[in-house]
Amino acid sequence: MHGKSWFGLVLAAFLIPAGLNAQSATVVGSVRSQSQLPVPGAHVAIPSLGISTVANDAGNYQLIVSGDQARGQEATMVVTRIGYRSQEVSVTLAPGVHRRDIVIQEEAVVLDEIVVTGTAGRQQRKAQSALIESVDASRVAQSAPIASVSNLLQSRVPGVSVQQTSGTSGTAQTIRIRGAASISLSNEPIVIIDGVRADSRNRQLVNAGGQSGSRLNDLRPDEIESIEIVKGPAAATLYGADASAGVIQIITKKGRAGGGFSQNVSVEYNAIDANWDIPDNWGRCTDTDIDNPSRILCYGEPVGKLIHDNPLDRHKVFRTGELRSLTWSGRGGGENYDFFLTLGGDNEVGTLPGNEYGRNTGRFNFSFIPSEKLRLEAGLGVLRVKTDLPQNDNNIYGFLSVALPGRPNTVGDAADGWEVANRTRESAAGITARDVTLRMQPRLTVNYTPFDWFSHRLTVGADLTRSEARQMFAKNNIGWYGTEELNSGRVVEARENRDAITLDYMGNITHHFSDDLTADISIGAQLLTTRTDLTSATGIGLLTNAAHSVSAAAVRTGTQSYSEHREAGALGHLHLSWQDRLFFETGVRLDKHSTFGTEAKAFVSPKVGLSYVVSEEAFWDEVMPEFFGSFRMRGAWGTTGRAPSSGALTTYDSAPYARVGGTGAGVIQYDKGNPDLRPEKGTEVEIGFDASLFDERLGLEVTYFNKKTTDLILSRPLAPSEGFSLNQTVNIGGVVNRGFEFAANANLITTPDFAWSARAAFNTLHNEITDMGDVAPFGTMNKRAEGIQIAAFHGYAFRGLEEYTDADGNVGTRMVVSDTLEFVGNFLPTFEGSLSTTINIKGNLQLYAQLDRKSDFYIYNNTRQWRDRQSQNSEEFVRRDEILSDEEYARRWGPFITESGETIGFNSVNTEYIEPGDFTRLREISATYFLPQNLASHFRASSASITLAARNLALWTKYSGPDPEINSSSGAFSRSDFLTVPTSRRFVARVNVQF
Repeated sequence: MHGKSWFGLVLAAFLIPAGLNAQSATVVGSVRSQSQLPVPGAHVAIPSLGISTVANDAGNYQLIVSGDQARGQEATMVVTRIGYRSQEVSVTLAPGVHRRDIVIQEEAVVLDEIVVTGTAGRQQRKAQSALIESVDASRVAQSAPIASVSNLLQSRVPGVSVQQTSGTSGTAQTIRIRGAASISLSNEPIVIIDGVRADSRNRQLVNAGGQSGSRLNDLRPDEIESIEIVKGPAAATLYGADASAGVIQIITKKGRAGGGFSQNVSVEYNAIDANWDIPDNWGRCTDTDIDNPSRILCYGEPVGKLIHDNPLDRHKVFRTGELRSLTWSGRGGGENYDFFLTLGGDNEVGTLPGNEYGRNTGRFNFSFIPSEKLRLEAGLGVLRVKTDLPQNDNNIYGFLSVALPGRPNTVGDAADGWEVANRTRESAAGITARDVTLRMQPRLTVNYTPFDWFSHRLTVGADLTRSEARQMFAKNNIGWYGTEELNSGRVVEARENRDAITLDYMGNITHHFSDDLTADISIGAQLLTTRTDLTSATGIGLLTNAAHSVSAAAVRTGTQSYSEHREAGALGHLHLSWQDRLFFETGVRLDKHSTFGTEAKAFVSPKVGLSYVVSEEAFWDEVMPEFFGSFRMRGAWGTTGRAPSSGALTTYDSAPYARVGGTGAGVIQYDKGNPDLRPEKGTEVEIGFDASLFDERLGLEVTYFNKKTTDLILSRPLAPSEGFSLNQTVNIGGVVNRGFEFAANANLITTPDFAWSARAAFNTLHNEITDMGDVAPFGTMNKRAEGIQIAAFHGYAFRGLEEYTDADGNVGTRMVVSDTLEFVGNFLPTFEGSLSTTINIKGNLQLYAQLDRKSDFYIYNNTRQWRDRQSQNSEEFVRRDEILSDEEYARRWGPFITESGETIGFNSVNTEYIEPGDFTRLREISATYFLPQNLASHFRASSASITLAARNLALWTKYSGPDPEINSSSGAFSRSDFLTVPTSRRFVARVNVQF
C-alpha cells in the first residue's frame, strides 16, 4: 500500500473521542429495522426541546441534553427515516448516560423516498410515472463480497444485465439495460456521478488479447451511497438523445448535518481462486516418441499408448490471487455544513503471472448552507488505477494459448508439453501490458431559492482522465514469438487525455392553485463537451530489455488521433399534483450534437406520464381487505435517442503520393457522409404497479415495457467507383425490446431475536430486429436479420447421417446439413432472475446469500472447437473411436454435405460448438458478526463487525466449458469462450470498525 505512514497519522489524529458533560443527560443507542439491520441516517429528535441528531453508518446515535433540562422528566423521542414508519419512544431525562435501542418498521414499498435521477420538479418516488430503481450500495457493501461497481449492479435490479468478460483481475464487463436497441452504436448506458457525466468506457490502449479495462470500476464501492438506474421513459426529458441505452447515476457518500463526527476503518483480504478444472492435453505415443529418451511419457512404451498432460498444472502457472484493501472515512457536520472524506487503496494480484490491479482513491464532499436560500455543494474525487494484464483470450502468445494446444508427447524435450519449443510459459511471461490511469472529478453545485416558490440548481463538473499504457515483447534469441519484429524486442507506448465537462442548470417554479392542486414547472439546459487526444509510438529492435523506451529502439513509428464532441440540450417539464396522490407529468427536450454539424435540426425527446397512489383514497380501506396496504399505478411514454460519433459529415484522409524526388502529401475520400443522418430514436411505453401487503411484510413491483427503436443506423454498401473507404450510414432500421420486470421484497419473520427477509427479482426479454430497410442480412455465426434477435446464433443444421461411397469405392458415413445457415439460439438471455435472503440472529449475526439465474441464450465454445479440430489434442479427438458415436463424431469432423449436394469443410460447420449457456450460480454468500456494544467499546469503537464471505461459490450448467458467463471478445455482439480465464471464486475476510 502506498502512503501507509501518512495514512496512519491521519487515522491517529481523528480517533479522539469528545468528552461529555457529566451533568448532562446523554441518550445513546442504536436504530435498527425489524430485520435487525442498522438504519444509518435515521433522524432522532426530542421535538419538545428542539434537540435532534442523525444516526451514523452503524445506526448508532447520541443525544445530549444540557444539565438544566435534565431534571428527571419524561420526554418523547421521535425517530424517522424515509422508507420506515416513524416511531415514538419515551425516555427519562436524568443526568448520566442512558441507553435506548429503537426498532422501526420497514415499508415494503417506499413511496416517499427522494430520487434525483430522471426527475424534475417533485422528486418523491410516488410522484414519478416511470420506475427509477435504486441500489442501497452502502448497505449491500457492508456484508456482501463486493469488489467493484459492476458487482454492486450484478443481479440486483430486474432488467439490468451485467456480464463479466473474464476472470482476469482488472478486466471489464458489459452492461445492458432492457436488452440491446442498436446494431451500430453502443448499447452501454451512460454513467453520471453526482450529476456529472463520467467516463465509463471499456478501454485498453495496448493489446492484451480480447481483454480491456473498465473506467466504471475505477471507483471503489465504499465511496458510494446509492445507485439510481433509469431504464425507460424517465430518461427522456432530462437526458435526451444520449439516454437510449439507459442511465446509471452513482451518488457518492455525503456528510450529515447535525450528525456529529464519525469515522470508519475497513480492512479487507480476498483469496482469489481461478475456479477452473483445466482440461488435460491428450495424445498417443508414436514410433518416434518411443525411441526418444527425452520424451519421458512415451520412451520405451508401446506405440499407441494413451497419454495426457497438463502443463499449466505441472508448472503451477495458476496461483492463488489475493486482494488487500484498507479504507478510512470521516463523516459529519454541524448546524449549517456537512462533509465526507475518504481515503483508500486496493492491491489485487490475479491468478495468472503478470496480472495485477491496484486502486488508490480519495474523495471529499462538502456542503455549506450560508443562508436558508443558498446551499453550496462541492466535491473532488482523485483516482489512480494501475492495471497489468497478461496476454489472454484470442491471442496466440498468452499462457492458455501456449498450453491448451500443447502435445503430451513432447514432455521432457524442448517443447516440454507446450505448443512448440519456442512457445512456452517463459514466452508468455515475457510480454507485459500495463495501463496507469489518473482521474480527477471536480464538482460544484449551487442551489439557490430566492423565493419559496422558485428554486435554481447549477452544476459544473468534469471527469478528467489521463492514461499511460505500455506493452513490451521481450527481446530474445530463441524465437519465442515467431517473427523477427517481435523477437528483436518491441515496445508500444500510448498516452490518452480525455476531458468530459458538464454544465447543467435546472430551475423550478412551484405554484399552489389550491390546497388540492399543485404545479411544478421546470426549465433546464445542459452542455457536455468531450475531448479525446491519443498519441502512441512503437519501437522495434531493442539493444537490451533493460533499455526499453521507444527512443532506444532501432525503428520508431508513431500515430496520433484527436476528437471533440459537443452536446447541448434544453428542456421544459410540467408536473401536476392532485391531493398529493394523483400526479401527471409531461415534458420535452431539444438536443443538438456536433456530429451532425451546425445546420442540423434539433432532436426532440417528449415524455408524458401518470402516477396514482390509489391507496391514499378514502375508499381504499373500505373496499380492500386488511392485508392490502399501499398501492400505486404508474404509466409513462417517452422518446430518447442515441447519436453516432460520425457518419453525417463528409470526411477525407491523408495519403502519400509519388512524385519526382520522393513522395508528397495527398488526400483521399474517406466517409461520404449523410447530411440527412439523425440519431436513432427509441420510443418506449412503460406501465406497472407497486403494492405492499400483509402489514408491510411483502412489497411488489411489476412493470411491463415496450421499446421500439426506429431510425436505426445501418451501413449501406457504396459502389467501389464512388471511391470512399467507408460505407454510408443511413437511418433505415428498427428494433423492438419488450418484456416484464418483477421484484418482491418479503419480511418473512420479524422477532426481536430472529429476522428473515428475502428478495426475488426477474425479468423477461423479447428482442427482435423488425426492419433493416434495403440492407441485406449480414453476419455469419452472429447474424443480423429481420425477425430474430440482434446477433442471434446461426449455423448449419444437422439433418442426419447417410452412407456414401467415395471415388475409391470405400463406403463411409457423412453428416447431411442444411443448405443455408439456420437459427440456433439467442444471443441475449430471455430470462434473468435472482433470489437473495438475509437472516439476522439476535442483532449480532447476519447471514446472507444470493442465487443468480440466466437462461435461453447460447455461447460459442471456441476453445473446445480449437482443441478438437486445430490442435487435435482434446480427449474427444484422441479417444474418438472409443467414446463417441458415429453421429457425435460426424457432428465434429464430418465429412459434411448439404442437402443439395455441396461438400463443406468442417471449419465452416460450427453448430456443434454453439452451446446453451443457461446457468444458475451461487453468486454471493456471507456471514457478518456485529460485536456487542460493550465489547466494541473496549476498542474505543461505537461499533465493529467481522465478515466472512465468498463470491461465485458454485455453478450449475450444462455448458461444457468452464463458465458460460465469460466473453473472450470485446466486440459488442460476440459471446464466445476462446482461451478465456473463467470467473474467479473469491473468499473474503473483512473487519469494519466505526468510531
